[in-house]
Amino acid sequence: MATETELLNSAAQERIAGAVAAAEQTTSGEIVVTVVPESDPYPRAELFAALAVAIPAALLITLASGSESLFRFLPVAVVATVVGVGIVRRLPLLKRPFVSPWIRNAEVRQRAVQAFFDHRLYQTRDATGVLLFLSLLERRVELLADRGIDERVPAGSWDGIVAQLTAALRRGAVVDGTVAAVEQIGAILAAHAPPRDDDTNELPDAPRMG
Repeated sequence: MATETELLNSAAQERIAGAVAAAEQTTSGEIVVTVVPESDPYPRAELFAALAVAIPAALLITLASGSESLFRFLPVAVVATVVGVGIVRRLPLLKRPFVSPWIRNAEVRQRAVQAFFDHRLYQTRDATGVLLFLSLLERRVELLADRGIDERVPAGSWDGIVAQLTAALRRGAVVDGTVAAVEQIGAILAAHAPPRDDDTNELPDAPRMG
């Protein structure tokens, strides 16, 4: 997946880390960016995608061999399915159409909540941690803010950031979109959680790659 490769690049990660560090200079809040290739392996979708490739291929191979026998078709279909699974694992976007949108949304949300706790955003001194979570296969973004900042920020303040970054994911501008989102989060945090004299950097600036 091109977008995943882009974000796994060390230079891209350094650029995002620099944006986080710069944003946190203006606030007592903490920003953590987390990127995962997918929020779930979706094994059923993987199988369905493999079958969608394998069954027509097996049928064509069987007919090309001059046979219409089911006993010739079945072993070819099994082999084609195994090959199809390998193809889908190399090209995971092939399984995306076989996952319903509500399942994708639920899996991304659950993975984001897990990341919020895994990366200890709930343990910042003033409860002002913000998670920016990107799930590339699903092309979805979640933004979770801890209670110390969420209660200060007007409702809906994060929605535009999520919408813009989601659009960036869909057009493949992952790094540019992420940096822009971090800058916007930083501006909101600066307005509602200004820096304190004894601020420390409580969480790493580098993006967490899942």
